[in-house]
Amino acid sequence: MSILAFALAAGALSAAQDLDRYAPPEVRQAPACVCPASRETPEVVFSGFVVDAEVTLGADRRSVEDRMATVFDVKSSNNGDVDGRTRLWHTTAPSSCGVTFDYGKKYSVAARRSDDGDLETDKCLMRAAG
Repeated sequence: MSILAFALAAGALSAAQDLDRYAPPEVRQAPACVCPASRETPEVVFSGFVVDAEVTLGADRRSVEDRMATVFDVKSSNNGDVDGRTRLWHTTAPSSCGVTFDYGKKYSVAARRSDDGDLETDKCLMRAAG
């Protein structure tokens, strides 16, 4: 006899009241990333190893924002001014098409220039890194 059946038989649980406690938890899906059908052409494509990261603190000065920079040691690029230690800004939130990178791994990265001239990427643009 299962523990649940035993508890019901012993009167320890009211079937109508307590069975919901044993139901699987409701899983809420985060809003999905939706990439445009037409692919964006990257301004820069580079290959390099992840060597560091820079996080941005939230307003409470204790939490970490979703937007961060991953620092790459760039080995090759299609743009002569992208080499050596290079910061790549991105979000990590899946709902905003964020990406994550692992330390020590080599990646091919597709990036664009932001309005301030920083390199940035997202999941949709990374499709062009091939």
